[in-house]
Amino acid sequence: MKNIIILFSIIVVMIMVTACDTKKQSTSHQKTKTVSIDNTYEFKEQTKDHNRGTMKSKTVKVPINPKRVAVMDYGALDTMQSLHLENRIVSISKGQNASFLPERLKAFKDDKYANLGNPGRPNYETLAKAKPEVIFASFRQAHSKTLEEMQKAAPQAKIIFVSPHFDNYIQSVKDNAMIIGKIFKREKTIHNMSDKLDQKLLETKTVINKDKVLFLNVDDKDMKAYGSTGRFGGFINETLGIRHADTNMKASSSGAVISYEYLAHTNPDKLFVIDRSKDGKTNGVPEALKNPVINNVKAVKNNEITLFEANDWFFNEGGLQATMDQLNDVENAFK
Repeated sequence: MKNIIILFSIIVVMIMVTACDTKKQSTSHQKTKTVSIDNTYEFKEQTKDHNRGTMKSKTVKVPINPKRVAVMDYGALDTMQSLHLENRIVSISKGQNASFLPERLKAFKDDKYANLGNPGRPNYETLAKAKPEVIFASFRQAHSKTLEEMQKAAPQAKIIFVSPHFDNYIQSVKDNAMIIGKIFKREKTIHNMSDKLDQKLLETKTVINKDKVLFLNVDDKDMKAYGSTGRFGGFINETLGIRHADTNMKASSSGAVISYEYLAHTNPDKLFVIDRSKDGKTNGVPEALKNPVINNVKAVKNNEITLFEANDWFFNEGGLQATMDQLNDVENAFK
């Protein structure tokens, strides 16, 4: 009888161990569930001329509902905030003293989000310590040297590029948001937000007139203008149909340096300006545009200078809500 009891006890223990092992295997299987993401992005080396790069496509298997995400693209950060996924973010490229964060993303200045520094030159040591499962990257990291260092720092992380494509801006904004939606199982919410973006786009187009516009980036060194295609131009001119003041200007992701004489000659009806100078603000004409050479430029003479929040436009490209806000900015410039 005693031997029977012992044998029975052994069998019970074996059943329990097997059950535990099965449960662990099941849990492990759940943790490794992935979604296949078709990722298309522009890959280029860092060059002084800022020419177009090569479009690449890659299918990446990404863990579903990752708990540790590093964000180097503010459009992705904007969308994650809209989806209330802040608790999944472990590190962000905020710039020195979080100076690159737009006003609408100021909650991420909190130290609980490790600062990866300048998006173009991320801190790889901080990235390694963050141990991300997924990295949402931007065009600023889409070149060999930075990509190699990122892979060394976080070899287990899946890198997804989510910057918008300037030649198909709105659709790429929605596509990139859907990538985040698929990874976090929020596709329905993204669909709804995308529908609202489409509606806002239609509303904005109704107020745009035939005024010729030049988009300027002003800093402490010089003034730069963007062409009718490529960065800013793909959105402002191609998508929205706003007339460019100089259709011969070539696209450049950094902008073309211009002079006061050029402004006087081009004579735009309106100026859209982001002021990235040390004392730049979102109201009042930048000091750089207070020059007698351009006093008779129509945009200056008629006070048709619209300032956009610099970080919101320069860094925060591609988020669904951010794009809605930018459309509001454009609407207000034409009303």
